[in-house]
Amino acid sequence: MPVIAAVVGAVMTGLMYYFIYGNGMEQLDRFLGDRRNAKLRARSAAAFRAAPLRAIRDPADAAGVLMMLVALARGTPTPEQETAIEAEMRKVTSPDDDHGTRMAYIRHAAAQASDADTAVDHLAPLLREKLDDAERDELEQMLEAVAVIHGGPIEAQEKLIARTVRVLAEQH
Repeated sequence: MPVIAAVVGAVMTGLMYYFIYGNGMEQLDRFLGDRRNAKLRARSAAAFRAAPLRAIRDPADAAGVLMMLVALARGTPTPEQETAIEAEMRKVTSPDDDHGTRMAYIRHAAAQASDADTAVDHLAPLLREKLDDAERDELEQMLEAVAVIHGGPIEAQEKLIARTVRVLAEQH
């Protein structure tokens, strides 16, 4: 028993000398600072990636991003899906809009979203505020029109559409 106490005492003495006279405190401080900074960097990166979604003020753009996310749920959007999205966008925007620029922004915002659920959560308050019940139903039809391309909706697309409809129906 005294041998164990001597070994533990020697280890503790060594640790104390390391922290006091060596650079143990500096390394501990650096380790804890790196952990703190990593958390801050992760939060900052998430906020940076969500910026295009938070910047959307037009419900038509929000609908376009949701349609692009439905297309992305199947994989890389195909030209047919992008054509369908642009056709749906032409129905809800004025004819003199620059649809090419609008589609570029929609692609960028959808690509920057960390996942579809986060994007729906960011866009839902705007869509709840700006759309009435008939327009929400029209949005659901627009999402389904994109999902049916290439043999009908897959499970991920159905879940995304159902979650979008459910979140938009909630009253906050």
